Amino acid sequence: MKSDNNRMKLFISILLLLTLILMSLSTVAAGTYSLPDAKEYITIQDDGITTVEDSITYSISGQVNGVTRTIPLSGQQSVEDITVETPGYYNTLEVQQDSTKVTLKVWLYKDEAKTQKVSDEDVNVIFHYNILKGVKLYNDIAEFQYMSWGTGWDQPVGQLTTYITIPGTNTDTEFWNNPETYVKSSYWNRDNQLLTTYNNIPAQTGAEQRILMPKSFIRSTENVDLINKDAKAQIEKDQKDYANQQSFNDILWSIPAFLSAILILTPLGMYFKWGRSPKILYNADYESQIPTNDSPAFINAMIPGIIEEVDVNAFTATLLDLIDRKYYKMITSTKEDTIIRRLNKDTGDLKLHESDIVDFFKRFEDEKQRISLTSISKESGALSQFMNAWKIDALRDVPVTRVRQLYDKSKENLMSGYNILAIFLAIAFLLGLLMFGSGPLVTVGIILSVILIVEQIVIFFFIDTPLGTWTREGKEFHDRWKNFEKYIRDYSLIKERPPESIQVWGKILVYATALGCADEVSKNMKKYIKYSNISESVLYDNDVVSMGYLWGFNHMRTAFLPIGISNPNLGDTGFDTGSFGDIGGPGSGGFGGGGGGVF
Repeated sequence: MKSDNNRMKLFISILLLLTLILMSLSTVAAGTYSLPDAKEYITIQDDGITTVEDSITYSISGQVNGVTRTIPLSGQQSVEDITVETPGYYNTLEVQQDSTKVTLKVWLYKDEAKTQKVSDEDVNVIFHYNILKGVKLYNDIAEFQYMSWGTGWDQPVGQLTTYITIPGTNTDTEFWNNPETYVKSSYWNRDNQLLTTYNNIPAQTGAEQRILMPKSFIRSTENVDLINKDAKAQIEKDQKDYANQQSFNDILWSIPAFLSAILILTPLGMYFKWGRSPKILYNADYESQIPTNDSPAFINAMIPGIIEEVDVNAFTATLLDLIDRKYYKMITSTKEDTIIRRLNKDTGDLKLHESDIVDFFKRFEDEKQRISLTSISKESGALSQFMNAWKIDALRDVPVTRVRQLYDKSKENLMSGYNILAIFLAIAFLLGLLMFGSGPLVTVGIILSVILIVEQIVIFFFIDTPLGTWTREGKEFHDRWKNFEKYIRDYSLIKERPPESIQVWGKILVYATALGCADEVSKNMKKYIKYSNISESVLYDNDVVSMGYLWGFNHMRTAFLPIGISNPNLGDTGFDTGSFGDIGGPGSGGFGGGGGGVF
């Protein structure tokens, strides 16, 4: 009996520790301050410079050294003329800056001698600074895309008020708040000032404001992000799509409330209803022919990784596809370098992400339109910036209607919302039973609460996209491409049913790159060529095959793979990501944002 009691005490202690750890993630670590109020006064000058005044009230609990404020940077943006005011207090400002952010560290004191630290007080800290190259100037429009509140704050803000002054009247302007969720009101309070009030923005949540205005408002291009393309129609379309998606998400997140009665069994029911791919008649062992005529970028976005996300293999596969389609010709490929040359072929029919590559590679051409892959690898900064902007255009060229025809993602947010609700209720149940519970079913209730917590942790951390499913057409699409991947990876299958020609091998290498198995497939190709005694002279009939057979793939790996393509997620790093050099998607944050805290 004593042993049983000890085990029960140990069991309850472990449960309490687990509960305290879970609760501490949102309270203990960030319990030294709160943000009841913040105001931002933002003025867009007609020379493109953005003047910012952040007036933030830190409600401090306990004793602190001071407060921090982080301002992200993107591309060639910079922050200048930084000053700080602390009415009623004394301060020392410390500025730390690198290529991605500026960190302002403000030491606070009660006395002029700067010996008494601040404790248990509300301190208003006013940051003044100018941002250069934040405003974007396109061929048809000027754009102000600004994170008025960043994802780097680990505390919610009770009320945020922004005053944005533009260098002209609002007659020919458009504006959006991304998202509208926390906006109480937003209107032009006079001809050139947009007044917006937010209520209760949660921690690690961004608030973006976006204004389109006539480009004539900006009289100088020196301090703007100058982008040589039309943007108005694309931005309006993106914002319309964003609003539709937000409305869909709002509905989706309400569903878990109706399913909370049977919390432990609900995930199983959700999986049986939405999480299983449909059964189809297709049952081939492998595919020796390229299954569909979709672009390499589309295949990369649908098959090897997260649906509707592209990686660096999409970029490399698109380049190889351009070579295979005779927009470029391989000149030479040695251990030292691979040289390609742009051919004078009409690019009018290319998709945006394809023409982006052609335009970017022109920077590296010599007088004979030749491009050295080794020389590109030495320009990692420019390449990294381009590739992250390229990803935006590549995803725009992934047809949304076809994605929805193949893959149903509409229920994924349902599981995320359910996780949060179920863990919250499980902790409430557990604490209530431990502190106030009585009767024969207390132990059963505790066990079920722990099972629910463990179940939700497993679902949240270890199961990726549990409710994303293929449609019937999509299941066959997926299975055919996976069987094709199986074929090109398996030398014995290639030997049994070899590609019909060198030209087919070229296409195979393009899609092998999109699928992320180019190295393995190129080895199988070399092995088959040797087995079949194919003359090396035949290989030069296809430039992609030549590159795979010689050193081209090695040089592409050296040039592109170390750079990669990031897929920005505003909640991943605590800092907002910009979209310098191209049209940003809604919520991507052209500039501004960041966060702060106390130290």
